[in-house]
Amino acid sequence: MADTPADPVVPTEQIPSVKGALSGIASAGAPFIFIDEFPNSGYYNGIAHITCEAIRFTTINNSVVTDRITVAHLRMNAQALKALKMAIENIDKMVIRDAERIAALATKS
Repeated sequence: MADTPADPVVPTEQIPSVKGALSGIASAGAPFIFIDEFPNSGYYNGIAHITCEAIRFTTINNSVVTDRITVAHLRMNAQALKALKMAIENIDKMVIRDAERIAALATKS
């Protein structure tokens, strides 16, 4: 069948499509993880370990009960751990500023 053309080549996106940029296509499937507790953590062979849990409500025999489920196991090197700590500290500052703003508004009323 020499007369049959080959299948056309379909171009694919190189991810990331711009060097050093964040790819929207590759990021679209990243999960959102809700965490209620970090019940344990550790450090082993240069890697920080953090277990993330959520509390779940369910009905058993017409009664609402709760249990805990592990939703993620975080593993990171020291550099990522430092970055996570900085992110948490920045959020703490935002929470304090927001609380101060709300308190100032409450005293004006």
